[in-house]
Amino acid sequence: MVLRLVVPIFGPPAAGKTTLTMHLGNEPGRRVFRLREHVSEEVLAATATSSERLGWIDEFTVGEAVRSYFTAGQQDPDIHTVLLDNFPGSAAQVDQLLTTLWTLTSCRIEPIEVVTDIHTLKQRAKNRKVCHRCEHDPIHDPRLPAVPTTDDPWQCARCGGLLHPRRGDSPRLFKARLQRYHQTAIGIRTAFTDSGIPVTQLDTTNTIEGAANLLAPLLISRSASL
Repeated sequence: MVLRLVVPIFGPPAAGKTTLTMHLGNEPGRRVFRLREHVSEEVLAATATSSERLGWIDEFTVGEAVRSYFTAGQQDPDIHTVLLDNFPGSAAQVDQLLTTLWTLTSCRIEPIEVVTDIHTLKQRAKNRKVCHRCEHDPIHDPRLPAVPTTDDPWQCARCGGLLHPRRGDSPRLFKARLQRYHQTAIGIRTAFTDSGIPVTQLDTTNTIEGAANLLAPLLISRSASL
């Protein structure tokens, strides 16, 4: 088995990118790439202490992480599909990704832009929670959406621990993250389309799970042997 499909998933904060990859990434042969899991704790800590950076990682570090990940992935016979959670985040990162993939592989690239109306984005950001016990984030800033129990919205259904609001969903940070996305989105789309790679939009306004079910057949068909 060789790498046949790479699916960059990008979109505004709280649109459901991570939930999508959590739903779709558990199938055999699929892996999920999250950039923060492939950079050093020092780099993450530096982004967390600067309100201007909002978790932004410098392009050199990004390039090294992407090359290292896909070089290793090419040697793993069990991987045929990689989902990129919230990546790329800029036109420069699109160029880094495409250069890396075209150097290493002839896989298909299917970028997905997740779209949701602003009211839904704000409501999700207000309500979603994370679990510090289940997700051992190196700088204690967990990102993966936690599932609460049916009886208590602040209790984790997985471990029973106390849930917390996600740091980046505070009104001030969420507004800044949303603004940054709108500033970079056009460049991301243009970088893909100028390279001959169309971007598919996926609406998650109603349900993220429903959107995942719509995307699943595409992943199956596109990951078939070329």
